[in-house]
Amino acid sequence: MLIFFCSLLVGNAQNFSIGAGINFGGPLPTQVVENSEGKPIVGQNLGVSYSIPLSKRFSFSPGLYYSLHGVDYSQTFTRDTLITVVINNQSGQVPSFYTAYVTGGMRLHYIDIPLLVTYSIGKFKLLFGPYVSVLVGGKDAGNVRVVIGNGGFIDDFHDDFNNFNAIRKVEQGLMIGSNIPIYKNLSIESRISRSFFSLYTPGKLSSMGQGDSKMFNTFFNVGLVYKIISNK
Repeated sequence: MLIFFCSLLVGNAQNFSIGAGINFGGPLPTQVVENSEGKPIVGQNLGVSYSIPLSKRFSFSPGLYYSLHGVDYSQTFTRDTLITVVINNQSGQVPSFYTAYVTGGMRLHYIDIPLLVTYSIGKFKLLFGPYVSVLVGGKDAGNVRVVIGNGGFIDDFHDDFNNFNAIRKVEQGLMIGSNIPIYKNLSIESRISRSFFSLYTPGKLSSMGQGDSKMFNTFFNVGLVYKIISNK
């Protein structure tokens, strides 16, 4: 893939652009989870793209970008349970409840390949098309603290988790955006993306003792793009 991009860039240097910006967003659930919250971080986005003219107004503009996605999250839930107690050397189970406090964070590193069609209206450009993202590293890790009853009678239970292996390694989605020139070869570009498929591979979380959750990566990206003009 890198060799393919480099060969095209050499042959189309006059249409070669470099860009850098920020991502903001995260995996949005299809249903609101009670007593849960998430806080997206601002991630970096940088890479290269080039433009192949298709007609007077249309062009094909693929790119290759590094992108950091991240979010901190927490959830609290209470469930009924039975606990074993021993009184006068006799054991038995009594109804009780437990409260779980989940805290964690995602830091996911992607290689994004947008395959966009550009429509020009004067110097203003509209962008739309599919994208492919390849997950190359990161984590989805945190801690669970379980309190039995009101606490104190039985020690709290702590457990660490990392759901990274449950995350889909290749993601496809749709992207739309715009490009507005601001000074000579410099422009500001904004894009909105939404994945077609859930963040987690179906069945992976349940096999790890957790409930499956459908969440779709949804991001807003804004950055600066500089078009390199060759002497050809």
